[in-house]
Amino acid sequence: MTEDKEGPQPLFNFYQEVIKDVSTKTGHTFELQFAPAQRCQNLFFKKEIDILWPFIIAEKKERITDQGYSFLPIYSMPIIMGGYHIFTRSDQPIINEVKDLDGKSVVSARGYGVPFEYEKSDTITKSITNDNALIPKMITGKRVDAGIIQTGWIPTLREQGLLEGLHHGEVIDFWGGSFVFHPDQEGVGLMNSFSNTILRLVTQGKYRDMMTGAPYYIPNY
Repeated sequence: MTEDKEGPQPLFNFYQEVIKDVSTKTGHTFELQFAPAQRCQNLFFKKEIDILWPFIIAEKKERITDQGYSFLPIYSMPIIMGGYHIFTRSDQPIINEVKDLDGKSVVSARGYGVPFEYEKSDTITKSITNDNALIPKMITGKRVDAGIIQTGWIPTLREQGLLEGLHHGEVIDFWGGSFVFHPDQEGVGLMNSFSNTILRLVTQGKYRDMMTGAPYYIPNY
């Protein structure tokens, strides 16, 4: 499970409810480990862990293969969704598309992904910070022209007053996220069990209650 030293966390009670039900149905026991997002991803694709949560559902296989990973994972029913906003100073034009960042300097946060088109661009001057809270500070301090922030972080940054003097365009590179498994027989079985459990929580109304306040957009199930 991914963790951050600061900022929003995926709600732990949802994980516990899903794992309890899947354990009862399958007889599996699960050991939970926490690590930064990039390390979780590396451990999963090295097959040193069996399940990763939460993880972005990659529509383009290049998101996986271009990082040197040898297989595409499989996913349970989506439980979160999000995307990215491009932030600029309020005295600058609003930017809605990655192509409008050509020739500009842009910062993003390590471990939170970036839009696929941005990742591929060689006409943008890119920098990376280890802390999402530094992105608006770098923009307002005119150290960069723009910053890319994952949607889940925006409420926290706004509450901290860090987004004053900035604005953003539309959500870009929309994605869903869920539990992810290895594409083998055992992984398919786990995927089915997790998806059925999530669907049960949705139909019972428990999903929405448990995910209230989660740092992501929540599907309107």
